[in-house]
Amino acid sequence: MSDGKLAVSFFEIGMVLTLVSMVLGPFEVTSWAIAAAAVACFVALAGMYLAFSSWNEPDEPEISADAEKPQDPEIIER
Repeated sequence: MSDGKLAVSFFEIGMVLTLVSMVLGPFEVTSWAIAAAAVACFVALAGMYLAFSSWNEPDEPEISADAEKPQDPEIIER
């Protein structure tokens, strides 16, 4: 897995933890809300580090479904 994909995964995990923290806070589950927010901050910083370190990586080429199929010579001649 490349650093860019890992950074996106960290972003998604951080967003989920932030939402968990926002839901738990009003229900006065403050210890879990603060813990989720702290972990979300750490994950966000790790994601930012990975995103900026993979800034200059070349993008992986996408292979389309048509490129994988061998073409029939009779169709090419027409």
